Amino acid sequence: MTVRTMGVRLYKEENRMNNYEKYRQVRKEAAATGLLLLILIAAWIAAGFGLADVRVEFFHLPLWVWTATIGFWLFAILGVKLLTATVFVDMSLEEDEENAVDAGEEAYHDK
Repeated sequence: MTVRTMGVRLYKEENRMNNYEKYRQVRKEAAATGLLLLILIAAWIAAGFGLADVRVEFFHLPLWVWTATIGFWLFAILGVKLLTATVFVDMSLEEDEENAVDAGEEAYHDK
């Protein structure tokens, strides 16, 4: 069961993720972040170089300056908001007692 808080999905205590599910989730988040990075790089290049020949100016600055700086940051913020609302999951990275693999850690809990 998941609960949404400010766009981030939270797992309740009764539905904890095992190590494999955590690994898959971390890989999913990393892949989505890498894809967003590639999209942002392409958008920055398109905004900077693609609009270089456009003769529109705001406050004596060409349009490509505005789109490659402020427009790029707004696009990045929207992309991160989209990732946190759809891909990212707030999960504990601590290992549970039943999932502990270190023998020393198991011996510690037996005392």
